[in-house]
Amino acid sequence: MKKIITIILCFFFIKTSYSQTQQHVVDSLFQYINKSPISSNIFIERVFSSSGITEFNQGVRIDTSSFIHFKQSWSDLNRASYTQTFKTIAQFKSDLKNKNYQDNVVPIGVINTEFHQSNLGTSISTANVNYSNGFMRDKAGKNPFLKKQATVIAPLVASARGNQITFKLDAAFMLYKFGKPIKNLVLQTNNSSFTLINNTAISNSNFTTSYNSSGIKILKFMVTFSDNTTKTTYGKVKIFVPNTYNARGLTSALDTISSASDLQYQGYDESIAYQGQNEYRIYYDNINGNQIINKPIFILDGYDPGDVRKIETFDAGHDSPKSIVELMSFIRNNNPTDLIDELRNDGYDVIIVNHIKYTSNGKQIDGGSDYIQRNAYTFISLLRYINSIKQGNEPNVVIGPSMGGLITRYALAYMEQQLTLTGDNAKWNHDTRLWVSFDSPHQGAHIPFGVQKGIQYYAEKVENEGAKDFIKELDQPAPKQMLINHYSNNTQSTSGAPNFRNQFQNELDNLGMPQNLRKIALINGSITGVLNGISKDKYLQITSVPFLYVVFSGADIKVMTDYYHSSNEKNNSSSEVFFGRHQIKYSVFGLFTITKTFKKSQIYLNANLKGSYDISPGGYFNAQQQLAQESSGIDLGNGIVITNSNLIDPTHSFIPSKSALAYTGNAILDEVIGNKDRVCSGETPFDSYFAPENNEEHITLTAKNVDWLKAELDVNITNLPPTVYKDLDIITLSGDLAVCDTKTNIYNLDIPNTCSGFTITWTTSSNIQIQQSSNNSLTVTPINGTNDAIGFINAYVQELNLNIHKKVWVGIPSPNFLSINKVGSYEFYANQWTKLKVVHPVPPLELMGNDPTYGLSYQWLVPNSQIRTFTDTSTIDVNPYNTGQLNIGVKMQNQCGCTNYQYQLFNVSSSSTTNPGGGGILTPIGKM
Repeated sequence: MKKIITIILCFFFIKTSYSQTQQHVVDSLFQYINKSPISSNIFIERVFSSSGITEFNQGVRIDTSSFIHFKQSWSDLNRASYTQTFKTIAQFKSDLKNKNYQDNVVPIGVINTEFHQSNLGTSISTANVNYSNGFMRDKAGKNPFLKKQATVIAPLVASARGNQITFKLDAAFMLYKFGKPIKNLVLQTNNSSFTLINNTAISNSNFTTSYNSSGIKILKFMVTFSDNTTKTTYGKVKIFVPNTYNARGLTSALDTISSASDLQYQGYDESIAYQGQNEYRIYYDNINGNQIINKPIFILDGYDPGDVRKIETFDAGHDSPKSIVELMSFIRNNNPTDLIDELRNDGYDVIIVNHIKYTSNGKQIDGGSDYIQRNAYTFISLLRYINSIKQGNEPNVVIGPSMGGLITRYALAYMEQQLTLTGDNAKWNHDTRLWVSFDSPHQGAHIPFGVQKGIQYYAEKVENEGAKDFIKELDQPAPKQMLINHYSNNTQSTSGAPNFRNQFQNELDNLGMPQNLRKIALINGSITGVLNGISKDKYLQITSVPFLYVVFSGADIKVMTDYYHSSNEKNNSSSEVFFGRHQIKYSVFGLFTITKTFKKSQIYLNANLKGSYDISPGGYFNAQQQLAQESSGIDLGNGIVITNSNLIDPTHSFIPSKSALAYTGNAILDEVIGNKDRVCSGETPFDSYFAPENNEEHITLTAKNVDWLKAELDVNITNLPPTVYKDLDIITLSGDLAVCDTKTNIYNLDIPNTCSGFTITWTTSSNIQIQQSSNNSLTVTPINGTNDAIGFINAYVQELNLNIHKKVWVGIPSPNFLSINKVGSYEFYANQWTKLKVVHPVPPLELMGNDPTYGLSYQWLVPNSQIRTFTDTSTIDVNPYNTGQLNIGVKMQNQCGCTNYQYQLFNVSSSSTTNPGGGGILTPIGKM
């Protein structure tokens, strides 16, 4: 995903609006201007030039192109043409695909042609146009257009792999219409020089070099034009050089497996069935010291379009922040820890499976985003093979992270189905004892609809090549099967890809979960209701300003895109999730200013009755944070500066917690489900699960969840309970703090359910009578005539040997034992503050949890004084107006009722000048 975002950022946030609308607006503004000076047939301002072609390599600038930049430049020039005289970008890409270059070949494309842009002038004195009635008009002797020559040379692939890399110039992808032809072109790379054009003649030779390491390689192109002027420009391509494998102990070579002949799959949009293919590597255990599989554990990769995440970083083609092996690492005691090594130390033979790109029956298939069913069929073939060669009787363990959880679920359940139908044990017995679903989208995955619609806006209306590449990924089978809301949905309701999402979910549900094994879920989403954001809040705002028009033509172009979380109001009300708009301004100081805002794109989404998928509890992904980091203030090297990226909320929910649990209870996404065992309640099909209290990044391993996983792997530990966020040692009874004869006194025990249940024994103090009880509820009354007493209610949980105890008042407390104490060391003076505190010393405080106000409140009556009260009503500040006697009254109240006021007399002395201020020693005249 990050790679896709990075590609998009090169061109995605540069200019936006509907390109056809741009042509109409600009053509209208220039309709009275003579176009004959545009000898190139290309007026670049008729489109939003996402490539920054107007400044690329202009003057002394030396810029670097790439495959995607080259495509965008070709597209911009073609669409800006008044008459189409060269191939469209669609034809360009089709021709390039049909070339079917080998993996180690880097074809080179060349754009070298003239174009025009406006040159209106900057003031009345320098204006190249007149202005009247809202339109620009010709000015005698002035040319309002500036001619430039575009020179863009780049590789026509993003990457190549091999020990030897071959470069070739392909005439099919050279664009020249007007301007200075190229006489000589030399490529320099890897300390070698290759002549691609010699005296205007294109070389038919291929040039080969060998790089020592993988990485981005810079290609230097030295151009000599027909007039003997020169230009140096650059291109870049990623090269993957196969490495010598440094084995982690006993490890197999990378191997591939194809699905068996009886396991070919025909997708929803395919006319025939195709054979699947995967690659795998075996990491043998660290105990036996041999290459014999006797305790296999499989780990399958998840969604990986383009197969950029390899098993190891040294595997050819790896171009992702982490390899599959690295994804299986975590932090223990502040130290990085490798789960693969821990499993091998426990005697497991770890088999890691990767979904590759391959060709089947003439069709190119990207396994990392292919049909889940075809990948499942290929995994079944691998299971069959491993079962046929493993020694001993140890059954398999299967771990499926993310989409890998769906693949393994489908595979294992399908094998059980076929075993029932055919009885063919050799083919269909999966021989698996434990299946681990690791944050897998059993009820769908989520990318915010606003983000998807924003990308669609750029791809389809702006014809941005980077956005088109991402849309192409969203149109692959796996995203269309998994995404709960897909960009192809043109309604305000949540809906997946037509003919994919519902069809797949129904098929998955009808097939069901595998049954002949223990199935557990490790999820990264919260089960305590913690959200991943704020309902309807703006989470990202980006304003893009290409500087080039400001300098050279007096035009100002802005792109403003806003993204909002969907509503969590659950009432079907509509809220905005994306707002894109474009603005162009032509101006000549003192003469005119023309501002045009193009068609706005405002996307609304109805509040789902389940809640907001954007912010639901779940394993999160930080797509918007990556966008902001990549775009904010970066000069992309092609004349474009991206500015003012305002990231407000860095994450969105990617795999909702309930989806990861295949939850069948209440559909509300942010329901607190961590307060009891959902296995016992039948609301999840898993036999157990582990979930964090707070949301975690999708596919995050921690010391806690790994310890849980390893306990599940231990065959000597059985029936581990699922995660429940209720500490049994601190469970308290809920209910009033007083048992009264004037009300119904009910006490409830909130304790998590387990499949075996709990046996509760209720007891009370002798002054409390039990009226009725159940396993989690008790109704009591006080013994007749009981007042001013302390009592208790106790629940004993037999299975846990746990007493849960609660102290209560019984009846109305008596004021007979009240005493008022001073706070501080001051005398009680008139016109000065003194702090008083009343306490009820019986029963002892330790019986009431050392809380002197336990269930009690006080009301004060203080005449002829100013008073200050506090939240703790047992305390009061008194400021007497006069000296003499002061009769202070207090009454006490609990949930059963209150006493009458009880009074106490105090002597108040005259003001002190030596010891002023709060607190005082009380001088009682009599007892209450």
